[in-house]
Amino acid sequence: MLFVLVGQASRQSDYFNKLLKSMNTSLPDLMREWHRELGQRPYRVVAFGSSNTEIAWHSEGRHGWPCWLACSMRMNVGQHVTFINAGISGNNAAQLIGRMKGDVLELRPHLVIITIGGNDYFQQRPLADFVADLHKLEATLREAGAAVAFQTYYAFLPEAGLGLTQYMDGVRQVAGSTGAALIDQYSWFLPWENNDLPGYRTIMRDSAHLKPVGNALFGTLAGRACGLPDPIFPDDLREVVREHLNQMAKYAALPNQIKESGR
Repeated sequence: MLFVLVGQASRQSDYFNKLLKSMNTSLPDLMREWHRELGQRPYRVVAFGSSNTEIAWHSEGRHGWPCWLACSMRMNVGQHVTFINAGISGNNAAQLIGRMKGDVLELRPHLVIITIGGNDYFQQRPLADFVADLHKLEATLREAGAAVAFQTYYAFLPEAGLGLTQYMDGVRQVAGSTGAALIDQYSWFLPWENNDLPGYRTIMRDSAHLKPVGNALFGTLAGRACGLPDPIFPDDLREVVREHLNQMAKYAALPNQIKESGR
């Protein structure tokens, strides 16, 4: 049995080495590979970001988007996947670098989903510094053996100002130049806000944060970007999430809903 386990570990190491060297991370491919390893070894995913990642009292006792994505991964990829929330309210990209060693690297993650930029915008950090920080995060994580996915934000409400777009463009730029995966939520949420602001306001807790239903949408679309079926929603969310997704689809090409797990 020992030789079998060593062989499996070696194959997984080879797979990750190829992925990390390919400069082209595919989240659906990664999920399929992890499912094939079901029962053979654990995998760790870290959600790394600020208040819209963090689970705290502002979550109103409901799932945040990382919880929806974690459930989807564990139910469809396997319960050998552990999902860790490393969000801290108020953080900018430089602060992620400062705590990356203790909060992320020591966990030896296989995948890190980075959702950052809102506080960099609010704090008026130079865009060049923000982009440089993203490059440093990606390079350090890749060197440590983790795949990286950058995730853009939903759209802020107009009263929060209009400068978030350039920071989200920076996220896209870094993902494209490094080969990290990109979950481009901004491209799905912004058209809805631009075309139906009253409807969009119904998912926002304030100008910069989502209500529970907004987190359900965000987590659903993150799951689709990973090639996963939509979550199973409780009765009070099921219909409203479906209606909002249909509304979003009027204005943007959303990731396809996965009817079957495809495993």
